[in-house]
Order: sequence, then C-alpha cells, then structure tokens
Amino acid sequence: MSHLTGSETREELEKRYGVDLSPKAVRRRTIRDVVILFLVGVVYYFVVRFTDLGIKCYIHEVTGFDCPACGTTRMLISVSKLDFVRAFRYNRFMFITFPFVVGEIIYFLYLNEAKKPVNKVNQTLVFIWIGLFVLYGILRNILPI
Repeated sequence: MSHLTGSETREELEKRYGVDLSPKAVRRRTIRDVVILFLVGVVYYFVVRFTDLGIKCYIHEVTGFDCPACGTTRMLISVSKLDFVRAFRYNRFMFITFPFVVGEIIYFLYLNEAKKPVNKVNQTLVFIWIGLFVLYGILRNILPI
C-alpha cells in the first residue's frame, strides 16, 4: 500500500489507484472486505467443527511447545458455544485481546481501501501487541498459564 505524502489530492489518488475514494465508496469496499473475511471465517469454523480438517500448528508438532496462537481455533469454537471459561483456558492472551485484533483488522482494511497511512499511535499499539504476543508464547511454555 502506498502512503500519502500529504500533498496529494483525492483526485490525484483516485487517478493513481483507479478507484473512487469518496467516503461512501471507501465505506462500501471496507464493509465488503469485512464480510468476505467473516464468511471465510464461518466456512473455516464449519470445516473445523464438523471435520478433522484444520490448520495444524507446525511449531507445536515439531517442538512440542505451544506457540502464542495455539488454541485460538478451539477458543473461538468455545466462544461460539458460549463456553467462555473453556475459551479463556485455550488461549488467555487471544481471548483478552481478540476484540483489539478484530478492530485492527477492520481498521487496516479501511486504511487500505482509503489509501491512507497508518498513524503512529496505532502502529505503536500493534507493535506492543506483537511484543506481548511473543512474550505470552514464551511464558505459556515456562509458567503454568
């Protein structure tokens, strides 16, 4: 994604990218992107829930250690069954930060459609989240969490 220099007008950006950058068009495309992502998630949910297929964690299979994301699919399935205690046990970090992750995905989809740069505060929050994600991955294999 190219970032704005601050001096480009909407018309110049529309010409460069060949898309309508009006707020209504950006909102429509962002909603489309979110719906597509949601539908992919729903299909994956049903595949995992009713078959033995699913994404295996190669880190866990090779090392025996849980990666920071291990248990996220089981967590989401437990949430869908309203079993929040079990969901929390599967992956505490993702359970707590999942609303943030969903918000960030939607925000980045919007920025991509609007051809806008990521602001520094948001970028910092994502880097902090990544650092905590890695730290959780280490701690969950050392401490009984």
